[in-house]
Amino acid sequence: MADSYSVGQSWIYEAPNGFEKSRIIIGAILTFASHEPVICAAVTDAPMKDEEGNVQSLTIPFLPFSKTAFEQTVIRVDGTAPVPESFRDNYKNWKTDSKGLGFINIPFRGLLRNMADGLAQKQHEAPQKTQNIACIEQH
Repeated sequence: MADSYSVGQSWIYEAPNGFEKSRIIIGAILTFASHEPVICAAVTDAPMKDEEGNVQSLTIPFLPFSKTAFEQTVIRVDGTAPVPESFRDNYKNWKTDSKGLGFINIPFRGLLRNMADGLAQKQHEAPQKTQNIACIEQH
């Protein structure tokens, strides 16, 4: 499936009910000699809970996924779309981060809060075996 990824693709993912129009748009694909690719994307019309528990629609301008996490996230390609303007600045900041290139190793299911909860639970269950947010050192 990796050979079929390209910048500008719009992907359907398992979004929560009521957010079926949300899409993941690939903005960049980075390849490495000693690590799987990292697929950088934006998410349009994503659901997000505010502090009162109300769900609103927003654009997540930048999420870097491991290829494995991306494959576990997406269902099928749904054409092409431009990435949001804010993707470019977020991508530039991520690429120049002095700590390295951090990326997500778990599937995205639509709610960032759920994603954070999933990260915490997986770290608690198997801290030595699972690395859910990883980093590629920049040299």
